[in-house]
Amino acid sequence: MSAHDTPSRPREPAFRVPPVIIGVAAVILVFQLLMQFGGAPLALVLIVEMALFPARFFAENMGGLPGGLGQGIFSLVSYGFLHGGWSHCLINLAWLLAFGAPVARRLGARRFLALYLACVVAGGLVQVFSAGENSWLVPIIGASAGVSGMMGAAARFAFPETRWLDPATAAQRRRLLPILEVPKRRPVMMFIGVWVVINLVFGLVGPLTKGTMLANIAWQAHLGGFFAGLLLIGLVEKPPLSSSGGPGNVDYGDWKDRA
Repeated sequence: MSAHDTPSRPREPAFRVPPVIIGVAAVILVFQLLMQFGGAPLALVLIVEMALFPARFFAENMGGLPGGLGQGIFSLVSYGFLHGGWSHCLINLAWLLAFGAPVARRLGARRFLALYLACVVAGGLVQVFSAGENSWLVPIIGASAGVSGMMGAAARFAFPETRWLDPATAAQRRRLLPILEVPKRRPVMMFIGVWVVINLVFGLVGPLTKGTMLANIAWQAHLGGFFAGLLLIGLVEKPPLSSSGGPGNVDYGDWKDRA
């Protein structure tokens, strides 16, 4: 068989959106439509019932909040489906598409959802336990913690070790970087460092800009979700198989010169 007759592996379309991403985005959009067009009373009910209030964890029924701690535990997930406006919503959806899609293609729907929701919960817990008493009644909403978690998860496989790898086709098959190797990889550490610095700037500048969107950014939730994704993807991912049936469905550049 000549080289021209050798069958080539079909490339997966780089911009195909996994159905689970469409599903998550659709749920977020439905709640945003309800918030926008369902009227002020419905929007208030959704905020009270689904937003994350630190008061539910530290001062049960503080300020007349219904549900107490039980409602607070439920809201650790539900807060991630509400947004304060269309710009907030669409920005999160764009980042979900950019970083969530490659993670979903790698993990599959069920594992992706488990990781995504774990990052939402982790980000919410970090935000709750870092909140000052004066903000216990400030509602926390948005998918940013989950989206940040997908950024952290993608950092474990999105950076090729060789320059010639085609990023459109190689990322899904690239080996997952062991967590102990993360500090040794300069591109990964630069990616992490930039995200940490950006959010620390939000934290420093936010209190000085009261009444603006910057002041309302839950930067602690961003960091909590990001590091949850960075750490947990190694526990969620099922070890892939190579074409020979062994572990490690990876590209040549990832296994050459390795024992």
